This record gives sequence, C-alpha cells and structure tokens, in this order.
Amino acid sequence: MAGNEQQERTQIAEAAERISELVLETVEATLAERSAEPGRRYLSGLSGGQTDDERTTELMITLIMVRWLSVVRDQVGTGELVEPVLAWIGEELGPRYAARARYTSAPLVSEDTAADIMGYREALRGDFLPSMAWQLAAAVALYGEGAIDWLRELVGRSG
Repeated sequence: MAGNEQQERTQIAEAAERISELVLETVEATLAERSAEPGRRYLSGLSGGQTDDERTTELMITLIMVRWLSVVRDQVGTGELVEPVLAWIGEELGPRYAARARYTSAPLVSEDTAADIMGYREALRGDFLPSMAWQLAAAVALYGEGAIDWLRELVGRSG
C-alpha cells in the first residue's frame, strides 16, 4: 500500500512539474507574441474537460495559476494590481481579452476572493485558463521587466 501511495505522489509531482512548465511556456510566448493566441493555443483545449482525467488536469492548471497569481499579489505588494494588469492586457492583447481576464482576476485581489473565479469557468469556456496566463504575462511585463525568470524565481521554479 505504501508503495502505491509513493508512486501516486510521484505521478502527481511529475504532472505538476509538466503543468508548471506549460504555464511558463504560455506566459513566455504571450510576452513574445504580444497576443492572446499562445494562451489559447496552449491552454484552451484543457478547459471544460469531460473525463475525470481531463477535469483533474484542468483543476491542477487552475490551482497552479491561482497560486502563482497569489504569489505575485503577495510579493509585488503595490496594493491595486488588477487595474494595471488589465490595462496591460487591454493595450497589448486587446480590450476583449482584458474584459475576459477581469472575471479571473480575484487572486490578484485577495486570498479570500480567489475561489470566486470558479463561478466563471463555464461562461469563459476556452478562455478560462488562458485569461489567467494573460494576467501572469502582464505581471511579468509590469513587475518583472518582461523577464520570465522573474516569475520562475518568484514561484520557486528552476530555470
């Protein structure tokens, strides 16, 4: 039994590592292309899963990005983060994407409101996960001088 538990923990850790790298690649591509499309290309297909495995993957991605947005909030500590982040998205990716990202910006406000984003999962559909990646890209551009290594270091990922 203990061997199975250890194997399961190892599988979960490996999945989390792959997801973290996927999110970092998405953010980096968003910054490079100054487009919403990398978020959609990398993450849209992982939203709205039908099977247990697909829903588990979507939940893991969501939790990782909520945690990272919360880390940004706690570390940057400039007070109001939502409006500058949404302004960057609006200017660089387009107003439509800023409007969508507003629905998932609660982790930038407080820990208490972070769970509120789940209520928008269905409405945003394929843009649910990308909208959080757009916010991470904006945070890197605004507070990390556009360097993905800033985010890597902030969230404890080795480069």
